Amino acid sequence: MKSKERFIELWNDFLEGELDESDITELKALVEEDNRLVQMATDSYQIHRLLGLIAQDSPSRQDSFVSETLARLPADDDRFVSQVIQHLPQRSPHKGKTVYMHLAKWSAVIATPAVITLIVSLYFQQPSTECRIAKITGLSGSLQWTGDGGRVFHDLRVGTELPGGTIEGLVPGSWFELAFNDGSTVAISGNSTLTFSDHGQKKLYLKEGKVSGNVKPQPANRPMLIYTRSAMLEVMGTQFEIEAGLAATMLNVSKGKVRVKRLSDGSTVDVPTNHRVVAAADREMRPVPVPDAANRWKSQLHLGPEGAYGKWFPKTDANEARIRAIPYTSLQGKTIYTAAFGVSRGGSPPVILQPASSIRARGRLMASNQVYVGVTVRRSNGDFAGRFQTIRPADEFQGGQDFELLLNLRDFQLDPSLREMKSNPPNAPFGLVVESIWCHTLGKQAGLEVAEVELISPSKEQ
Repeated sequence: MKSKERFIELWNDFLEGELDESDITELKALVEEDNRLVQMATDSYQIHRLLGLIAQDSPSRQDSFVSETLARLPADDDRFVSQVIQHLPQRSPHKGKTVYMHLAKWSAVIATPAVITLIVSLYFQQPSTECRIAKITGLSGSLQWTGDGGRVFHDLRVGTELPGGTIEGLVPGSWFELAFNDGSTVAISGNSTLTFSDHGQKKLYLKEGKVSGNVKPQPANRPMLIYTRSAMLEVMGTQFEIEAGLAATMLNVSKGKVRVKRLSDGSTVDVPTNHRVVAAADREMRPVPVPDAANRWKSQLHLGPEGAYGKWFPKTDANEARIRAIPYTSLQGKTIYTAAFGVSRGGSPPVILQPASSIRARGRLMASNQVYVGVTVRRSNGDFAGRFQTIRPADEFQGGQDFELLLNLRDFQLDPSLREMKSNPPNAPFGLVVESIWCHTLGKQAGLEVAEVELISPSKEQ
């Protein structure tokens, strides 16, 4: 059989899920020997796609290949396909020969060489031509990355190179850091959503949450641009933290200078080292010195759910305001019910942990269960420093009863999942900025509700 005819037979069998490993090897060899077969494969692939002939029960290796290819098709291709399919016969052809008969009819109309280029590079694992702009340098907690074409990945690893996309922190303890090719680093923490790209100029879009950065000097005419709902920030080379909400953006500059443009009216201001500014339509945009750190803090759920993670319940005649732990499932399949409070946030002073500090937590458990209480901390420049926790046994809680805990921070230990962090986390949380305080239970719904959390300084009488 001639190589052309043999190729068509193998290629159609592949798309219909009927190719074994030896045939796959033969198909690869034919493609490598004759580059003209690429165009023929393009025609055949498009016909199979248009007529729905790709087998649903193909082996996982082939099914994965087809799915990945479809996910990477250009947007214009789908519009083109929808137009062509209107002119196709409604009856689905069967196998092999029927498809081959349609090939000559449709090859001139629906040939798209870009598609087969993607197919060959995907299936035979040739090096990707997609430009890698950054590398993952640190991560923790539950995260989700969405790449081009809407592909979603949860199994992220340090060292993975990324071409851009959107990273989301799904829980209060999430943290993710990446390094661009020039050595500039950015990190998100907590429930944050950040889109990043670099097509000759770095552009970041912070939909919500927090991002910190240590940015190398950028070309004079191509600063790093960071967009939020309320501001655009130009970064030439600096250390900074940004917190973005629906109506306001808070910037804290640790080193260097950042220019901020308020989107509502176009006003701009330069923010120097050790200064901060809030960009919002309803307040003056004026840089002020970063306030001195505080060593005490108390939640204020009676004012509303802002800064809290969980299901919020307002105060009633019978109950005080509270948040109920809500579930998420980790990559390892564990279900964790979490309630959390953002601490060093917005325009408030940073809160620093001291060795003799303690945490008081009040709430209720509907069923007796172990309770984890912890803090997420960062360094003064915004870098993630770790999570520290203590575990209280189930016999300390009675189902359906209120509880009150007074916990010495000296008893908090580093979260075991962070022991292999590349940045060597500290052994204790003292001297670090409190990002959040959280409580959670594992495995089952124990009905955890938290009414109040307080960080007590050593000087405060207890």
